[in-house]
Amino acid sequence: MPAFPTMSNRVEVRVKGTAAGIMNREDLVAGLCLFILLVYCTATIFVKAAWPLQSFQMGVFALLAVYLVTGIRKREEGAAKGVAPLLVYFIPVWGLIQILAHTTTSTFQTREAVLRWGALAAVFFLVQIVVRTPAAREIALHAMLFFATVMALLCLTQLFTSKGLVLWIFPSGYPDVYATFPSYNNYAQFIEISLPIAVWYSLRKGLQSWGYILVAGTLYASVIRAASRAGAALCTAELLAILAMRAIGPLKLNRRETKLRMRSITLVLALVPLVAVTFTFVVGWRRIWQRFQQHDDSYLVRSEFLIPTIDMAVHRPLIGYGLGTFPDVYPQYAIKDFPFYVNYAHNDWAEFAADGGIPFLLLVLIPFAAVVPTAIRHPWGLGLVAVMLHACVDFPFPRPAVSGWLFAMLGLLYVARASDRHEDRFKISPGRHDPPTVLEFKH
Repeated sequence: MPAFPTMSNRVEVRVKGTAAGIMNREDLVAGLCLFILLVYCTATIFVKAAWPLQSFQMGVFALLAVYLVTGIRKREEGAAKGVAPLLVYFIPVWGLIQILAHTTTSTFQTREAVLRWGALAAVFFLVQIVVRTPAAREIALHAMLFFATVMALLCLTQLFTSKGLVLWIFPSGYPDVYATFPSYNNYAQFIEISLPIAVWYSLRKGLQSWGYILVAGTLYASVIRAASRAGAALCTAELLAILAMRAIGPLKLNRRETKLRMRSITLVLALVPLVAVTFTFVVGWRRIWQRFQQHDDSYLVRSEFLIPTIDMAVHRPLIGYGLGTFPDVYPQYAIKDFPFYVNYAHNDWAEFAADGGIPFLLLVLIPFAAVVPTAIRHPWGLGLVAVMLHACVDFPFPRPAVSGWLFAMLGLLYVARASDRHEDRFKISPGRHDPPTVLEFKH
């Protein structure tokens, strides 16, 4: 790329026909390595041994260490500013405080939880450092969407052909597998993060978005076929919410893009749900319909998990029993004996309060709640809201195959929020800023 002369005003460089200049080499390599680690963690979620999770954590920590030494110190830019994003880094610190204060009932379990939360905080940090520009954010969103599409196709194929074998090779111990996920709820949570990206691009690019429309239909149909009731409800809500936003008022588009014609908007608004419904009928909807019709006791059992969990939080509201210690402490508060091992409360928010007290619950909740308005402004991030709601009846956070992508999305939304605030300041007081000089170069 040619050298540019020094200018007093801001210079924005756009190179036509290439992605050069969007991300420097260090950012691109770090982002690729992080993406590979998240893919690896998701691809190995069916393995019951500890080594996949441990190797994922070691990889993230190693990547963070290398990037801190070679990259971040050369940058003026940093992670998102403010109290809310800063709290993310105190989540694993809370477990260390419990260990040092000898308030945890199991140092081993809390140490494992600290490592898991630390890896998630590292993912959050790295995403903000690597994906600093809108162009880089486009790359990250497309990478997430591509992998989710591969997983959805794998899920649908295996449901019809694998008979419980992951990748048609590895026994899962279950009659069905959902891509590499043994749990249809965890699979649905993974898709909930990616579905809004496909729907948003479908509506953003108008009649040229056939590929995104097909991807959105595939993702939605795979969740319906997997038969997660909460997942089906939340994915439907995501789809309808984004369609409603687009129908009521155009989504926030980049300045360089032109608004779609009303006829094109109307047609796309009709095509997205039509393709989703058509794909659902093709892959089958009877199983999820039967699950909604049957009167099982799964949600009643969840309430019987929830009451003891709340009792645990009430007894130790300030410090909790120790991160990751819920399975060990729960039997002391159980109101009913079950013929199975209760490993999670099936309500992450209540379990956070039981394990770490109310302060720990706030450490996790505030960073997510603070970015919800940004997710509404940028509907590709609505998956974060869906998983937050799904966490009220299940456990996505202890599964890095889900929560890793969730913290990556959290980082993307904080980057988008910082960009929005910069644009708003420029609009309010344009006299303080020199307009950018745009230099375009063709090959």
